[in-house]
Amino acid sequence: MDKYVCMMCGHIYDPAVGETKAFTTILCNSKTMEQYDCKIMSAAPIKAGTDFSAIPADWKCPTCGHPKSYYRKQMPDTLTAMRTISY
Repeated sequence: MDKYVCMMCGHIYDPAVGETKAFTTILCNSKTMEQYDCKIMSAAPIKAGTDFSAIPADWKCPTCGHPKSYYRKQMPDTLTAMRTISY
């Protein structure tokens, strides 16, 4: 399965590992939660083996809080591979 990387912060979603963290803003941890309409991620952790396409559309990056749409498939580093010399 392919890994996906957040274009804002660099967080990597690895389907082999899943995700146990959830994003929460500082405002959502304050007493003024109601006026900011905060939605704390209450969904169950994403189990290992879950493909990126199977993650709910309202899922957010656990590091920076940007939506799932900010993730892109992690491409192999071909430049490093080209520089590697095999004997």
